[in-house]
Amino acid sequence: MQVRMILIVVALSILVALPAVAQEDWNVTGAGARAEGLGGAFIGLADDATAISWNPAGLGQLERSEFSVVGRWIGEQFKYENPTRPAVNYSINQSHFTYNFASIAFPLHAGKINIVPAVAFQKQLDSFQKYDVNDEEYESNGGANTLTPGIGIKLHPMIYVGGTANIWLGNFDNKTTTKGTTPFGFDENNGSYKGLNFTAGLLIDFEGMKTPVPIKVGATVRTPFDLKVEGDYKWSTGTRVDEQGSFENSVQVPLMFGVGASGRIGENLTIAFDFESRLYGDRKLYRKGRTQAGIERQDTIKLSASEQDLNQIRVGAEYLIVTRAGVIPVRAGFHTVPTLRANWDVNDKPDGQVAGTGFSVGTGFIGGAIALDVTYSQTSWEQKFAMTATNTATSEYLSQMVSVSAIIYF
Repeated sequence: MQVRMILIVVALSILVALPAVAQEDWNVTGAGARAEGLGGAFIGLADDATAISWNPAGLGQLERSEFSVVGRWIGEQFKYENPTRPAVNYSINQSHFTYNFASIAFPLHAGKINIVPAVAFQKQLDSFQKYDVNDEEYESNGGANTLTPGIGIKLHPMIYVGGTANIWLGNFDNKTTTKGTTPFGFDENNGSYKGLNFTAGLLIDFEGMKTPVPIKVGATVRTPFDLKVEGDYKWSTGTRVDEQGSFENSVQVPLMFGVGASGRIGENLTIAFDFESRLYGDRKLYRKGRTQAGIERQDTIKLSASEQDLNQIRVGAEYLIVTRAGVIPVRAGFHTVPTLRANWDVNDKPDGQVAGTGFSVGTGFIGGAIALDVTYSQTSWEQKFAMTATNTATSEYLSQMVSVSAIIYF
């Protein structure tokens, strides 16, 4: 019985070595408080230093060198309620501040062609979690980042193209401590991310026509790749380490593509729309672990429990209030929130994708050599588990974020 229990614990330690994967928001997208204030509808606009993360073709619109930095406060609430077993109900509240993005771009003018190289650093996946529920404490830190050199080129008054190489890196660590009378003491994992993919972008500005029309359309493609996650684990039933080893996981990050459009109404109002698809429907997570005795174990799980892709719609509007001191923008946006989770029917089978909604409002100040932006955004979703024909358990998630961006022109 003891050997069986040890094998089970070892297997669990290996296979859950990347617990945050299933919880992460894999709607990988761009950065910046301004874009966030527009609901994330920025593929067809992309006219500031954050363009490298949304549509690198937009970098070709920059006339001055720019440095941008983005910070973010995130507050999250998670609640599980089971009407048939109220003893297992729980809720988690957590918050933290994190860096989000930094970039620098240098326009180089060559005749009528504008060439804008840039480089950015962005937190793509945030692994932060911290809670104390019943007899278990859990804390996770770190995340996956990208270092992104890129370039945008203005080929013609109407046509812009761009591309980036996204070098994935970063580290994470997590620890579960089990209290009470259970046989578990702690379970620790730490590791690093590694991967490489590319983004290509196109932007067409109809204001470049002989008869200008204030409309832009854009498109982006992000290539698929395998995100490698390698690290070590150890667990204990008490004060000493009972087992330790290593793991090598591989996440199939899929092809992603998006299209967007923006239009200016008068001199002060801009509206924007994006559609982006991330083809997670058949993508998998391969997990492979090795014990200290050299025993190897592996398994494969689906990234999308519903086997559906993540298709997202984003819309937003920006109105500029022009004053003597500078320009004050007012923004609002809406976006859908597709997730990798599924609802489950009474036979424990997936019953459709869990999808939520999000909205944002923001403002800022643009004057001289600086642009400041701040945005409040909120997203939420609800997951359902059919326990019986008449009773349904639910998981509810609510995220609130405040993002602050600064762009400095020089």
